[in-house]
Amino acid sequence: MTDAQLAAAEQAYLEAHDRHDHAVIAAARGEIQPSIRADAAAAAATARAALAGVIPDPTWPPDDLRAHRVMAQWAARAPQDDGHHLGFDAIESWTVTADRGLAALSARIENEYARAQGAVDIGDVTMTRLGVLDRLGVEPDPDRRRRLFYALEPVWQTIDADGGVASPYQRMLPLSADLWARDGSPVDRAAAALGLTGAEVEAHLVAILKTWRDAVGAGNARVEPWDWWYETGAASRALRAAAPIGRIRELSNDYHASLGADPFALGVGFDLFPRIDRPLVPVAYTEFGGRPRVLSDGRRRPAQAWVMATYTTGGLGELTELMHESGHAIHLAAIDTRPAFADWPDGDAFTEALAELTALDTAEPSWQRHWLGVSVPESASLRGRYADVMLDVCWALFEIRLHADPERDPNDVWADLTSTYLGIEPHPEVSWWAMRGQLVQEPGYMVNYALAAIIAADLRAAIRTARGDWSTGDPGWYEWVSARIYRWGLERSATDVLVDVLGRAPTADALVIEIGRCRAH
Repeated sequence: MTDAQLAAAEQAYLEAHDRHDHAVIAAARGEIQPSIRADAAAAAATARAALAGVIPDPTWPPDDLRAHRVMAQWAARAPQDDGHHLGFDAIESWTVTADRGLAALSARIENEYARAQGAVDIGDVTMTRLGVLDRLGVEPDPDRRRRLFYALEPVWQTIDADGGVASPYQRMLPLSADLWARDGSPVDRAAAALGLTGAEVEAHLVAILKTWRDAVGAGNARVEPWDWWYETGAASRALRAAAPIGRIRELSNDYHASLGADPFALGVGFDLFPRIDRPLVPVAYTEFGGRPRVLSDGRRRPAQAWVMATYTTGGLGELTELMHESGHAIHLAAIDTRPAFADWPDGDAFTEALAELTALDTAEPSWQRHWLGVSVPESASLRGRYADVMLDVCWALFEIRLHADPERDPNDVWADLTSTYLGIEPHPEVSWWAMRGQLVQEPGYMVNYALAAIIAADLRAAIRTARGDWSTGDPGWYEWVSARIYRWGLERSATDVLVDVLGRAPTADALVIEIGRCRAH
């Protein structure tokens, strides 16, 4: 039986997280009030005080000792780490911001980026960054594609300016590299969750890019960067009309419902479209709106998840991203564990992979025929889907190599990666790498998307072996996956969950097979 004082502290911890979640979502939706922040701060203070009074007993059950350790680590963080960004004076110089440290500099760049990527001027209208990339995939005129591509330049400049000493990113990079050297690399931490070293991860990522190059013949002919999305976008063009902006939420919800994971029944909240009274959402994300708990009558109340995004065009790209975020949401709703462990898993790559278990289905012709009423050939569809993954792999290697040598020119590193493996004409005069907010929001995070592709392909193969194809629906899918993969939170490590499901550590074999399907027959 759990120690009474520990149980009371754990209940206070649950209340603190619930109040914090409420405040985070209220702020994201433009509905925050001082009283909500005050309630969250008071609940956090109460939980910290309760935990400070708990002295762990070595004779406690291992589960209780681990729960105390998880909560103590949270309590040791500074209160401002509970979800509040460090502020900055909008008129201060970049040097002053940089002198205040990595967190302040990162927050300022992220703020500038958010504004620019949410309102890209393409001449006749403003669009989001994702909207422009989607338009690049359907625009038949090469000259128009080039103009669209360069319309993103103000977005790149918020991160890299015109390069050199004026670049906010190049001010940030040495600070981030020092942090990696001092506290350990996020790449190494992500690798450890898979039983790998950072060096092994880099080798795997290079091998994946070589597989892509061989499968699609990327080394045979150069393509301009503004033509990349069109060259790989045949599926998006063919399916665009089948996924209009007004239908993407319905499509995603209906599909997940057919798997036994109806977002409406699970209480998932969605805030997907821009409006004046809502803060900018530069990167789509999913967050807790409340933690799971057992009610007084013994019933379980699942966690509530919220999906935040800015969708303006519809189409396959935005539908797939919404499917990814909905994958996060149904994962959170399935977490069924004690309050100390009711959180995201211990591996970000694992977490991102879980969101891809259903999102990857949009690239399957069988899924397209059933849910959209039209499909494209397998090679074209998968090429479009994995083209995005290959860019993520390039961004992961980009961060790894720059943090190893911050003196290198980011434009040169990016041009080398994308020309060598993707066959994109190098343009080292252009900072088009600087279109992902994650590069400044959380340096090193991009490797999680790359590793997630490895884990997702491996898990999908294992689930398909156990249950068969689910692309047209499988009402028992969610219950099966929840019991084995989704439910654990921090109760079990990502490594242990993966080994239990796969029977071994993850490998890139399944992903290599998937990329091989991109070959046109």
